[in-house]
Amino acid sequence: MKKLVAFISSLSGFLILAAPSFAADPKLNLCDPTSQFGLLCSITTGNFGQILGQLITLIFVVSVIAALFYLVWGGFKWLTSGGDKTAVQTAREHIVAAIIGLVIIFLAYFILNVLVGFFTGKNVNDITIPTLTLCSQKHQHAACNGGKSCTQDTTTGDWCCSDTAGTCPQ
Repeated sequence: MKKLVAFISSLSGFLILAAPSFAADPKLNLCDPTSQFGLLCSITTGNFGQILGQLITLIFVVSVIAALFYLVWGGFKWLTSGGDKTAVQTAREHIVAAIIGLVIIFLAYFILNVLVGFFTGKNVNDITIPTLTLCSQKHQHAACNGGKSCTQDTTTGDWCCSDTAGTCPQ
């Protein structure tokens, strides 16, 4: 019975003293373009590649920081080993693992930049994602690639991107 009374009094005290929750201020602009996260509110297919490139760079930076922290931790363990052979050995293994991790991180970033540069002619931060252009009556002013324009074929009535107005390539 004492446990039940203690539970009910604790629960009622928690519920009575709970702070009220308020909704966000309607004047608060969550997609402020001047804020550091303003770019996330305007993600489109046109700038998704740049955001992806920045995200890849951020992941590499965080992994380098983690590897450096692991390296410093190994050095600290070595300093505090007090001459114990097993402690020195584990500290040495930490340092070697951190250095190998840093080498792998830098090689991965280098290889990724070389591959992206080879296939696109750009670096990781300037990746562009290709998009399809829908050419139709509704999208007559759509941008077609290669200087072509969106036109309707006079014989079939189909819409396409073409060099010649009124003619779609077959």
